[in-house]
Amino acid sequence: MKIVKLILVSLILLIFLLGMTSLAQTTSAKKQTIYALLVIADADPSIGRAVEVDRQRIEGMLKVASGICDVQIEQLLSSQGRLKSEPVLQWLKNVNPEANDTIFVYYSGHGGMNKNMETFFYLQDGYFFRSKLVSAMESAKKCRLKMLITDCCSDGPETEVPAGRPPISKKALQDLFLLHEGFLHITAASEGEYSWCSPRYGGWFTRAMVDSFDDSSDLNMDGFVGWDEVLKLTIEAVQKKFQQSSMYFSAEQKKDMANRGIKSQTPKSYSMPKRSETSKITQVAQDTSKKPDIIDTGSKQDTDKKEETLWSLNNPDSYWTISIEPDKQKYDIANNIVFRVKSTADCYIIILNWNSKGEPFQLLPNRYESGNFIVRNKTYDLPSAESKFDLRVTGSKGEEKIKIIALRNRQDNVKLRNLIPIEDSFGSVSSRISILPKEKASKDDIEAKIINALKEMNRSDWATANCIVQIQ
Repeated sequence: MKIVKLILVSLILLIFLLGMTSLAQTTSAKKQTIYALLVIADADPSIGRAVEVDRQRIEGMLKVASGICDVQIEQLLSSQGRLKSEPVLQWLKNVNPEANDTIFVYYSGHGGMNKNMETFFYLQDGYFFRSKLVSAMESAKKCRLKMLITDCCSDGPETEVPAGRPPISKKALQDLFLLHEGFLHITAASEGEYSWCSPRYGGWFTRAMVDSFDDSSDLNMDGFVGWDEVLKLTIEAVQKKFQQSSMYFSAEQKKDMANRGIKSQTPKSYSMPKRSETSKITQVAQDTSKKPDIIDTGSKQDTDKKEETLWSLNNPDSYWTISIEPDKQKYDIANNIVFRVKSTADCYIIILNWNSKGEPFQLLPNRYESGNFIVRNKTYDLPSAESKFDLRVTGSKGEEKIKIIALRNRQDNVKLRNLIPIEDSFGSVSSRISILPKEKASKDDIEAKIINALKEMNRSDWATANCIVQIQ
């Protein structure tokens, strides 16, 4: 009998150990790692300060990424005499990722191009050709995603303090670093161009790229931030920066660029990864640290109360305010409308209009302008002079209702944007918006969803304001 009991106990212990081993293997299989190599010319006498800003920016981004996966960082700095090709090649040879991991190589320093249009990096032991680095990365141990991002800087002007940006999104980093597969290879400028930087704010390219690691970079609003979307926004930001800075280049720089036929700085992609399957990825959880306030919606007997509408909805509990007003009191047909918006807190904004069927739709964000983050105590003209769209009066005489919803929380912003259509085929305000969606919810359904979504949010994290547009 004792022998039987001993055998049973042994079997139970064995099953338990096997189960624990299986669980550990499963957990281990789901844990991903970003293996990052930062190759930085921080001791360069002309661009060293700017390059150090780039290093800190990338390091800060990786610190945020460490909240969703493991991150291992190796840095090769010129200040330590390690900005050489051999340590780079040795790291790529020794790095040992699992199949679902990511290899990320980032370079910030000087670069050049020979007569054969072959680009290279200036390292402390001589020229290191891009083609050799790419070949070494391709030969490195196979993994889901390999990334090569280079910013070969030249010292340029800094014409303005960069606008405030929301913090880097863990969800966006997961999409970009953990939910793509293949080889990402992008650089700060196209062949024959310079890539510019400033000592205070770093490389224009690196700054614009990291600024795009945000949920608002989801241009097609499919709930996923792709590298194609980030590159598009980065190119637009860098080209805009070049145009803004053109008058501030030195006479020597202007002459040199004119002789070389340089008219812009256009970041370039050599190869782009594709979106990978998500079944093996542990998704970033929603932020549940803030529990929504419990709202007394009344009993079923309160049916005689006036039904709440999106237009009438406001939040008296908000400790901050948002305002919106048109630039004129009245408009004629074919006039353009500009709204002046100001908030007392950093927030995301959604501007709504109602079409002739009574259905709410988004004026902003839209297909031409996806960013909707504003900083506190700054007045914005929307659309701005740089916007790629107009808000134009196209309907008959009457009134147009405009509402702005301001949200402090990034996830709330994503949730609400996904509820509101951006198309307008029936309204009196046109934003040159895209075609109608295949399925369209009724006006009551859309308003109810928006109201319910707002009421589920933390009462201190949203605000609204209304204005009337007179059409004469």
